[in-house]
Amino acid sequence: MLASRIAWTCWAMLPIAGLAYHYGPGQRAYTEDRARDVIGQAQKLETAAQAAQDAAYQSHLDSLKARKAALASKTPEDAAAARAATDKEDEAYRAAADAWKSTADKLQQAQDMLAGCASAKTDPARVARDRALIRAGKIAEGVGDLENLLETMAEKGQQESALARKAREEVATGYYYGARLMRVAGKPAADWRAVSGAARQNFRYLAETSEAGADGKSGELQKNLELVLNLEQSVQEDLLAKPLPKNSPRGDGEGLRPGNRPGKSKRPPRKGQDARGASGVGDIDGGW
Repeated sequence: MLASRIAWTCWAMLPIAGLAYHYGPGQRAYTEDRARDVIGQAQKLETAAQAAQDAAYQSHLDSLKARKAALASKTPEDAAAARAATDKEDEAYRAAADAWKSTADKLQQAQDMLAGCASAKTDPARVARDRALIRAGKIAEGVGDLENLLETMAEKGQQESALARKAREEVATGYYYGARLMRVAGKPAADWRAVSGAARQNFRYLAETSEAGADGKSGELQKNLELVLNLEQSVQEDLLAKPLPKNSPRGDGEGLRPGNRPGKSKRPPRKGQDARGASGVGDIDGGW
């Protein structure tokens, strides 16, 4: 009789257990499965965006070459060719920016879905979205959100996680792109140097932690340091004659100001007393 009662009790509890799973782990699994499909769509959009970026960069190189030829020859034919090349370049960069924006929008959709079920996949989607925003030319928006994420991760003791390092690398790269765009656009030196300095601070932090054994990419770190220093030390005429970094957007870095948001300092943490400059993990592709 006791065994029968226990069996019937367990049977009666099954619907409750099913509901608990449905609204708990089951709901999370279902949402993550749907978000996985959206992220897959975003990855296809990202592949297309990178192809558009590569095409824009090639048109940028062609335009630079045409403008140099027109400047040297001063003929009407070369001047017309340079204008045509510049128009093609502008159109290509608009197409690339639109493609990156579509990627960011799709990743935002996945991020919103995942946030609703407190998924661990939310932050990786957020970093990918901000990366796409930076390449779409919305550098201030992407960098600002990444810095806020880094603050949150630091509060949780996750500032040295692989995802945090990836986010900081994107912050540094965004500042680097922004500083160059600002300088080319003729922004005041104090403004673009503040942005360049933020890139260097984040690059330096990555270098210091890498030297401590985080990833061991010392050669790439040194190369990126030279890229940032080159930006800061080049004369304006030489800078204008050089191509943009390969994955850089166009624009003038509008709204990009280190520390202009409320909250904690956006400066990266310090590792020891090393006062050297340094650069970020992974080459900043092309253009230098």
